[in-house]
Amino acid sequence: MEDQNQGTPQTAGRHPAGEPEDGPDVSVEGNLDVVPPMSIRLEKVPQLTDYLSGLPSYTNPVQHNQFYHPTDGFYLSASDVVIQKIFFDLSAVPFRCSTPNLLYPRAGPRSEIRFDPAEVRAAIVTCGGLCPGMNTVIRELVVGLWDLYGVREIFGIRAGYRGFYSWDPIKLTPKWVDHWHKSGGTILQTSRGGFDLKKIVDAIEARGFNQ
Repeated sequence: MEDQNQGTPQTAGRHPAGEPEDGPDVSVEGNLDVVPPMSIRLEKVPQLTDYLSGLPSYTNPVQHNQFYHPTDGFYLSASDVVIQKIFFDLSAVPFRCSTPNLLYPRAGPRSEIRFDPAEVRAAIVTCGGLCPGMNTVIRELVVGLWDLYGVREIFGIRAGYRGFYSWDPIKLTPKWVDHWHKSGGTILQTSRGGFDLKKIVDAIEARGFNQ
């Protein structure tokens, strides 16, 4: 459009020198290989140390496992993150918006853990509907806790939430779950009801479950 005062063409939203008012223009094809830095914010997630002071730390038992040797990059640190939004349209200039893109700490093995495997009492429960592979997940949890971390107190909760307070748990070992992945459904059974928070928490405390 013409600037009526100056009589010279001027692009809307740009300074006279040609720079956009809010940063480099990435909306023009050919400039998409130059992407301005985006605004980011690391979301804080709850940590055990937020609620339990004085927790000791232990070297991850995987480090000295005779069957598995961690490779470089196996352990994650506080600087390993996952970005919430992974798709962007550069022509829509999302990198210049005022709302920062959220980052979350990446889940995975750490070089230090907060529980002594000898003191762990782990409970595994399946609740709600069924999906393919549930028995495989249970089996891998048991085998991973047993073989990689040296945990020996692993229990299965039967028939969903109500299993915490209605029946005795099942002691699980790698031998016990060896063929579970070949069966459909969930051998632990499941249900959609039975959620009674007080009864569940009381049962967890009474049985000493801490994972």
